Amino acid sequence: MLYKFLNKPLEELKPYIEHSKDTVSAFLKALFDAEGSIYVNEKHHVRELKLYNTNVGLLNYAKYLLKKYFNIDATGPHFNKKTKTTKNCYYLYIRTNTLSNFYDYIGFTIKRKQQRLIKAIER
Repeated sequence: MLYKFLNKPLEELKPYIEHSKDTVSAFLKALFDAEGSIYVNEKHHVRELKLYNTNVGLLNYAKYLLKKYFNIDATGPHFNKKTKTTKNCYYLYIRTNTLSNFYDYIGFTIKRKQQRLIKAIER
């Protein structure tokens, strides 16, 4: 039953995703845990949080949720590269001035990603 539910089109899932701020946060956390990347390079003062996917509609929806519910600014979707299956891959870039909002409201379940996020905010 869960598989059938989760296999529905995004448009049908939106009311469940946007049921509350907590459900939006949980959705985004799962998305960033699976498809997100956090990179910190102290030497070159680089802090990058990105969300990758081949589905531009999903990335635009994530961007909308980030801004509407948590005041997190993102740019994109930007073209990244073609995948091995020749699909185009895109990414959202989370602006560094809103990383603390991402930490406060969403964060990561994956410990190493959460630690990198903390490191990025401490800069």
